[in-house]
Amino acid sequence: MKKRLGFHLSAAGGVYNAIDEAAELGINALQIFTKNSNRWTAPPLKESDIALFKEKWSAFDDLSITSHTGYLINLAGDGENLDKSILLMKDEIFRAHQLGIKHLVLHPGNHKEKGIDEGIKLIAKHLDEIFSEDGTDVVVLLETTAGQGSSVGHRFEHIRDIIAASKFESRLGVCLDTCHIFAAGYDISTAEGYASTMDEFERIIGFDRLKLFHFNDSKKGSGSKVDRHEHIGLGVIGSTGLSLLLNDERFDHIDYIMETPVDDVRDDRDNLEVVKGMLK
Repeated sequence: MKKRLGFHLSAAGGVYNAIDEAAELGINALQIFTKNSNRWTAPPLKESDIALFKEKWSAFDDLSITSHTGYLINLAGDGENLDKSILLMKDEIFRAHQLGIKHLVLHPGNHKEKGIDEGIKLIAKHLDEIFSEDGTDVVVLLETTAGQGSSVGHRFEHIRDIIAASKFESRLGVCLDTCHIFAAGYDISTAEGYASTMDEFERIIGFDRLKLFHFNDSKKGSGSKVDRHEHIGLGVIGSTGLSLLLNDERFDHIDYIMETPVDDVRDDRDNLEVVKGMLK
């Protein structure tokens, strides 16, 4: 398989279970949660689970694994919510480190009427506080957002400015979500729009920071600021735009992680076959 293709898979019952499912699907890229994504706390990872995870992972010739933080974290928040967010982020980094995972995806945060500029400053400040204490080499990938509510990260400039404001730039990278950037107004559904968007990304952030794709179609239109993932080729981005990204040789080394629905229309295996059929 020329491209690095995979899915976000469930780690329910043990983080190692997602590796078994990845093997069944025949993919070479995997994303997981290392804890319940909608809870502030979780029991520590068991040493036996860590060992089994590493054993199963080592049996693969070519499988890369990324972790995704829970959805409660808001590093642009304040008060008790911020305190809990910092503690949870520290735990997410530690869990990734324990499992040998190098990349951890993070939704940057919501400024809650503080304004984008203040939100950017707060996110960078709190990431620096965390990095200064964690003692790991886990790289946090700031994910592009759809622009819902007061979210930070729906313009490439937001991501650039968070990285620039941090004292730990080497600990930061980018996860580009196709559904999110499309909803945020970057229309990648045409050849012209795709080229313009990627040129803008390179100019503002730089491809050297790009470490992961979330490869999703979108149920909603460009500029809608609504985050709704769709099966590959059945959404508003469509096969043309997604195929351009999929076959862009500049990104052959980067994982393409699908976070597509599993329903009566398609499951993960179906979407994988569609994507394989798009490869040139």
